[in-house]
Amino acid sequence: MAFSLLNIAWLADGNAYVCKRVFCVYLALLMWVAVTPAWAAFDEIYKLNIGGSVTDFDTTLRINSRDDSIDNEIELEEGLGFDSTVRVGFIRGFWRMANRHRLSVWYTPTRRTSELTLQDDIDAGGNIIKAGAYVGTSVRTHVFDIEYLYSFYKRPRIELGITAGLYWLNSVAELTAAGDIVIEGESEPVFRSDYEANQRLIAPLPLIGLTADYEINDKWRVNAEARFFDVTINDIDGYLLSSSLGTEYYFTKHVGLGTSLVWFDLRVRHNGVVFINTLSYEYAGIQAYLALKY
Repeated sequence: MAFSLLNIAWLADGNAYVCKRVFCVYLALLMWVAVTPAWAAFDEIYKLNIGGSVTDFDTTLRINSRDDSIDNEIELEEGLGFDSTVRVGFIRGFWRMANRHRLSVWYTPTRRTSELTLQDDIDAGGNIIKAGAYVGTSVRTHVFDIEYLYSFYKRPRIELGITAGLYWLNSVAELTAAGDIVIEGESEPVFRSDYEANQRLIAPLPLIGLTADYEINDKWRVNAEARFFDVTINDIDGYLLSSSLGTEYYFTKHVGLGTSLVWFDLRVRHNGVVFINTLSYEYAGIQAYLALKY
């Protein structure tokens, strides 16, 4: 009997010891959960959007000389016959580095061309291209949009953040003409079949903004974003304002479709040694894309 009582006492002490260990482990687990951010919704590490947009453009190129002897402005849509409605493809990737930290890279290439017989004279860099001349024009633009996003408010179904990034614009406009042209400094037109002119603009523009995402349910999300900057950096003056409002629907956990309304206003001025080049364009349109997340 003594042996049995001793065994019972030992078992009681052992159970108390086990209970204490379990309680300590449970308490540690609760503390870990309390200090660890929730990864319920908006927990994807990688996300890729691939799609296109249909937008209405309003574009102006301007060349000025520092002594004001040249001051020329060309509207691409009205002056050179560019289509105002443009279809553009894009690709955008997201990487969630941590629960509240994301990196976004967006690439958009644009190529626009036109061919027409001039109905009116135009001034191209101080040279007058007379009415009746054939003119071919192309504008190629590459945009790399790199953005860091910090979520200052994050809950299972809503994420609000601030953004900071760099909008890198590389644009080349080329014009060819065949017809009567008055060369700068001359008074009489001469026929030229190989006239060429071009303008290149490279502008890295910093941006700041706000972003918001809301998950209606496990398959349906809405999002909004607005970004702005007005800055002078060395010989570049830049102004940019953009906003978007969109929605995404996921058919599976990883695959969905998205659409958004976008509005964009850009003005860039490059103060060169001799010439001052200015590019401005404004567009509004709708985007549609395939969304992949993991």
